[in-house]
Amino acid sequence: MRKTLTLLSLATALCGCGGPGAPKRIAPLPAGTDVTALADCTVPAGFTVEDIDWDSRQLALVLFNEDLYDAAEIHGMKAGDTLVYNGDTIIVSETDETDGYLTVNGGIEEGGAYLQAHEGGTYRGTMFDDHSVYSPIGKTTVPLADGWVIIDCRENPGEPSDTLREGQQAYLEALAEYRRQFSPLDTRVRIRNGKVTHIERHWIP
Repeated sequence: MRKTLTLLSLATALCGCGGPGAPKRIAPLPAGTDVTALADCTVPAGFTVEDIDWDSRQLALVLFNEDLYDAAEIHGMKAGDTLVYNGDTIIVSETDETDGYLTVNGGIEEGGAYLQAHEGGTYRGTMFDDHSVYSPIGKTTVPLADGWVIIDCRENPGEPSDTLREGQQAYLEALAEYRRQFSPLDTRVRIRNGKVTHIERHWIP
């Protein structure tokens, strides 16, 4: 009898330590950008016009990573698993997938999540208007390269973007207050040889 109880206790302990049926924690894939070693990359970024030091020609910015998930993990997700989404942890109770769109726990409106099938065997976390979810990976300061360029959308989607190869300071400081904030939803910063060469903001709804 004692031997039987010991075996049952061992089996219970093994299950509690992550056996085959144990709940899983599903988190976004690691960022592919190292904030401490920026060389050649194009990254989602957030900053304001005030974050540019014109005297020292440097930009202080927060780098972000688009939240992508391994498709195999998403396909295997079940009730009781934990999904890391938009900085929160969600205990999965139900999922529903239609045409590559996966709704978790009724979607954002119900405290859940939206995921969409993406390229390269991944799913991406999405918000309203189909915008991706982005997570901050760190803040850093990057020098501005000689001849750096701003490509900035206008307020209406049908209008061509403004491309500035000079006069960037005057342009940015003349922007309306609500356009002085650059968001990872619409802004990409291109870095080459450790310096900012392009800042591009595209129109989003």
